[in-house]
Amino acid sequence: MHTPRNDLPATKSGTDLLAMLAQATQEGKAASADLCSTRLDKLATYAANEGLSAAEIVELIREEAAAICSKGGAAWQ
Repeated sequence: MHTPRNDLPATKSGTDLLAMLAQATQEGKAASADLCSTRLDKLATYAANEGLSAAEIVELIREEAAAICSKGGAAWQ
């Protein structure tokens, strides 16, 4: 027996799927913020331990930004 598509039960409504997507997006943003925070803390520790000047710290931050951008986030790992 053939059941028409419009008679099949929906497993999730569009609203439920949008809510799940929004939650996943927020969790992804939180994870990215955590990675960024950890990396900045490591850079700050390195700069302090090495006694870097302000100009050297600026260059370090610029290099890190370029590495993150060029590797699509893989540089954080």
